[in-house]
Amino acid sequence: MSSEPWRAGAGYDPAAEELAELRELLLGADRRRIRELERRLDAAGVTGEELAELLPEAIALRARRDRQLARALAPTIEGAISESVRRNPREIATAIFPVLGPAIRKAIAEAFAGFAASINRAIEHSISPRGLAWRLESWRTGVPYPQIVLRHALIYRVEQVFLIHTETGLLLAQAAPADRPVTDADLVSGMLTAIRDFVGDAFGREQDAGGLRTFCVGELTVFVEQGPAAVLAAAVRGQAPEELHPRLQETLETIHLQFAGPLGEFHGDSEPFGPTVPLLEECLETRLATDRGERSRRRPAWIPWAVAAVLIAAVVGWRMYRSAREWNGALARLRAEPGIVVVDAERDWGQWRISGLRDPLAPEPAALLASVGVDTARVSGRWEPYLSGDPKFVNARSSPASARLSIERAIRRERVLFSVGSSGLDESAVIGHVSTEFRRLEALATAINGRAILTLVGRSDPTGSDAGNAALSRLRVEAARSALLERGVEASAIETRALGATSPLAAADPVERSTINRSVSFEVRVE
Repeated sequence: MSSEPWRAGAGYDPAAEELAELRELLLGADRRRIRELERRLDAAGVTGEELAELLPEAIALRARRDRQLARALAPTIEGAISESVRRNPREIATAIFPVLGPAIRKAIAEAFAGFAASINRAIEHSISPRGLAWRLESWRTGVPYPQIVLRHALIYRVEQVFLIHTETGLLLAQAAPADRPVTDADLVSGMLTAIRDFVGDAFGREQDAGGLRTFCVGELTVFVEQGPAAVLAAAVRGQAPEELHPRLQETLETIHLQFAGPLGEFHGDSEPFGPTVPLLEECLETRLATDRGERSRRRPAWIPWAVAAVLIAAVVGWRMYRSAREWNGALARLRAEPGIVVVDAERDWGQWRISGLRDPLAPEPAALLASVGVDTARVSGRWEPYLSGDPKFVNARSSPASARLSIERAIRRERVLFSVGSSGLDESAVIGHVSTEFRRLEALATAINGRAILTLVGRSDPTGSDAGNAALSRLRVEAARSALLERGVEASAIETRALGATSPLAAADPVERSTINRSVSFEVRVE
C-alpha cells in the first residue's frame, strides 16, 4: 500500500492511518476485483470449466443476433455427418428409420392419391339369402356360424403378429384374436430367426437388399418386415393384399420411434415391450366378401334412384292419406253438430279455410275441431250468424228469461285465479268458456232488443300495501280483458272494476280465502 501511517524518518501519524482506513472502505472492493482480473489475464487462459459455463450462452446470444454462426458451423457439421455415415452407416440408418419411412410413404400416397381405391370391404350378410343359408348350414352341421362365414366368405385374416428382437431372435411381444389358439410364440420366433439366418447365409445380396419378406407354411402366409432393432412377422390365412406390407412397416416404425430406448438396451427382458401389444392388435384384421359385392357391381345405376323414389312416394302418399283422413273427420264433426252449417271448405298446403253459418247458441267451431285433434292454428274460419230450427235451439229461444238466467249463473260461477303478486294469465279455459257463454247471452239480448254487459272485477289478497294491491288488481283485470278481446268479445260490452283488497270474497279457510281473492270474477247484466 502506497500510503502508510509510518514514513521513513517519521514517527506515527494518526491522520495518515485514518486516511488509509477511509481509502480501504471506499475503494477496497474495487481494488480487489481489479487485482483478480489482472491475475486471470496473467494466467495461461480461460479454464475448461469456465469455457463450458460460458459457451452455451455465447452461442445462443450469437445465434439470436444473425446467421453468421450457422454459416460458420455448417461446413464442420456437414463434414462430421459425412464422416459418420462413411464410417458407420448403420447408426445413422437406425436413427432416422422411424422418420424416413413415414415421410417416403406420405410422399408416395400423395402422388398416387387419385388412383387409390379401397376394395373388398367387410360386407354384412346376416339377413341376406346367402347369410340365411349359412345359418341353416351351421344349424345342420353343428359348426359355429362364424366358422361357416369364414369358410365361405374369407378373403384373408391376420391371425397372429410377432415382434422379435433382431440381434438375439428373442420374442418381445405378440398378439392374436381372442377366438384363436395362441401358437407357441418362442417356437415361432426361433423358426423365423433360423429362416432369416439361412436366407442371409445363402443369399447375401438379397439379404442386403431387404431380407426375407414373405414365406408360406401350409395354408398360412407369413409377412415379415425388417427393422434395425426389431422384426415384425404376421401370420395370414387367405390372400392378403400387398397393402398389408405398408401397414406392418408403419407399425414397426412406430414401435422403433416409441421404444427406441428399450430396443437399444434389450438384454432378454421383454416386460418393457408389453405396451406394444395394442399396436400389434391393430394389425389383426379379417376381411370377408360375398357375391353381394359382385351383384352390386352388376346392378344398374338407376336402381338406387328408383328405390329412393319409391320410398319418397310412399312417404308422401302416407302423409296425404293421413291429411285427407283428418280433413274428412274434421268436416264430419262440424256437419254433425246442430246449429252449424258448413257452406264452403278448402285446404291448400296445410292451411284450412272453412266458412258457413252458426247459431249463436251453438258451440264454437274451433272447439269442435280441437276435440278431434285438429291444430286450430292452421284453420281460418268465417261464420255468419243464423237461427237454427233445431228443437233444442227453438226451445232455448222460446224461454229467453230462463235461458238468460242459466247463462248468467254459468258466467258468475267462473273465476280466473292468479299466483301471488302476479298478473300473468294462464286460465285460458276459463276465458274461453266465459267468452262462449257471453256471446250466447248477447244473442238472447239482441232477440229482445237489449244489450249484454260483462263486468270484470279484479281483486288481490291483503298482502302488501293498499296502493300496491289496487295496482295489481288493475293489471289482472286488464289481462283478462285483453284475453276476452282476442276471443271476439266487443270492447264496448266490457266494463272493469279493480277493488284491490277492499272488498274480499268470503271463505272459512284462510288459505282458500287468500286464493280466491287473487282473482278476476265476472258479473253480467242485460240492458
